[in-house]
Amino acid sequence: MSMEEARDREAFEAFYLSSKMRLEAVRERRNRELKTDDNPLIRPFKEDFANLNSGGKMLRGTLVNLGYRIAGGKNIEESDSLALAFELFQTAVLVHDDLIDKADLRRGKTTIHKRYEARLKERKIRMVAEGETEESLACSAALCAGDLGLFFANVEIADHYEGHPRVGTLIRYFDHVILDTIRGELLDVVLPYELQDPGLPEDQRQDLLQKSVFDIYRLKTAFYSVIGPLHLGMLLGDLPKEQMGQLDSLGDDLGVAFQIKDDLLGVYGDQAALGKDVGSDISEFKQTVLYLYVVTRAPEAVEELLRYYGRTNLGQADLKRVQDLFKTCGAYDYARDLMETCFSSANEKLETMHFLREGDRSILRGFISYLRGRQA
Repeated sequence: MSMEEARDREAFEAFYLSSKMRLEAVRERRNRELKTDDNPLIRPFKEDFANLNSGGKMLRGTLVNLGYRIAGGKNIEESDSLALAFELFQTAVLVHDDLIDKADLRRGKTTIHKRYEARLKERKIRMVAEGETEESLACSAALCAGDLGLFFANVEIADHYEGHPRVGTLIRYFDHVILDTIRGELLDVVLPYELQDPGLPEDQRQDLLQKSVFDIYRLKTAFYSVIGPLHLGMLLGDLPKEQMGQLDSLGDDLGVAFQIKDDLLGVYGDQAALGKDVGSDISEFKQTVLYLYVVTRAPEAVEELLRYYGRTNLGQADLKRVQDLFKTCGAYDYARDLMETCFSSANEKLETMHFLREGDRSILRGFISYLRGRQA
């Protein structure tokens, strides 16, 4: 790492740590309020949500703050409620994501549906509806808890920015980010099955897979993880539309790179660092660029890959075989190269944005470096 790169990374990390520390204090105050409810049956789910909401990297909230700063906002704390809303939204989405993925862990903690399932079994609660199980009831209750979180986020914006001249614009854009994230999640859920349609010609199947993988990356990750939070902060600070568009384009590159990094960590990462199961993408038949490469460019490896893809009882030896398979057929190198291309494109776009103050440009360069190097 050069001296300039180290300086940029230091600039981002200083901004990130400052925002994270401040936002965590704001979030904990809000979490204490979220835990209250006058009905004792609802309260435990709000407590579970608040507990899950207390974890995470706070990266998206920091990007809201950064967008506001880039727009010339004078009081960074004015963007904190918008940042908190985005973090509440993220936690709500994760609750739903964990249901879809049947996950046991999130942020190193037991997922909300698994917590309630355990409470039901511990208390020997009798299932009274035919066909109901502790698992199915827990999933239904957790779905409602995630829904609560989505609207906690909307209320946070409406309450804090009531009377602000751009409150309608903020809520409208925020809701569009939520809609795009859900569209991406829906596509992620149905794609593996829709591709099994026996009436779909093979060339159309491969075209649909190619298009849909990158649609998922842009809808589910780019808008949710980079473009959305940055843009919200810029809206609050009233940055000109053309300049926001340039930063959205940079965010698109970073969002795709961010997701490819996630795909690689999901197969090759460290479980303790990730706070979730390594190999879960394989068990869940996730359509990633790694899988895409095998299906479209390495047909000789497809049959063996499908021996493992979709299996829920993967052992360490199975995971190692898939890791080796992705490397030997070229999928790993393809994903790494594509990720680096996206990071390089983001850097090139950044250098053309002459409207940015040098301090903000340095933070953004450091952010790109941070994403490149992250291991969780």
